Amino acid sequence: MKSLLPVICLLAGGLMLGGCAPGGSVQPTVRNIDVSRYAGEWHEIGRLPNPFEKDFVAAKAIYQPGPGGSIQVRNIGLKEDGSRTSIEGTATVPNPGEPGKLLVRFDRFPGNVFAGDYWILDVNESYTRALVGSPGKDYLWLLSKNPGDDRMSFAPQLERAQALGYDIGTISFNPKRIK
Repeated sequence: MKSLLPVICLLAGGLMLGGCAPGGSVQPTVRNIDVSRYAGEWHEIGRLPNPFEKDFVAAKAIYQPGPGGSIQVRNIGLKEDGSRTSIEGTATVPNPGEPGKLLVRFDRFPGNVFAGDYWILDVNESYTRALVGSPGKDYLWLLSKNPGDDRMSFAPQLERAQALGYDIGTISFNPKRIK
């Protein structure tokens, strides 16, 4: 597997900057999150362009409940040339009064130095579709537990993202899914 250091550096820097963006604290996140229902394999259907997923044609995240209410994270990316990258980390809820505002810290340096914001903006009632963003509106992901979902499946989430001020016109939709 190709070295992940450049990807990790971009990820850490991007998440750190995204978390420091001005005016980000006004975004509403989900009020409650059931970690056991949120756990599982989520396919990235679309995202705002970002430097750490450059050239990805598919991505997925696997979330599992961890100690103390944390969430264990494993992100896997598929590049155009067929190569895969992956990184693991932990998401925590720093403020119990805001369970939808998580911080993610990845295991390897420099990803473990900075925690990035992972704000769950919307999750449907069946916990099969989620809208995740950052306070600075620089990062946005459309996630589904159903790899067959497409952009049309996310009409309500796209409307919500637009209402929150995200530039949904620049969302990149993945042409593939990781098995």
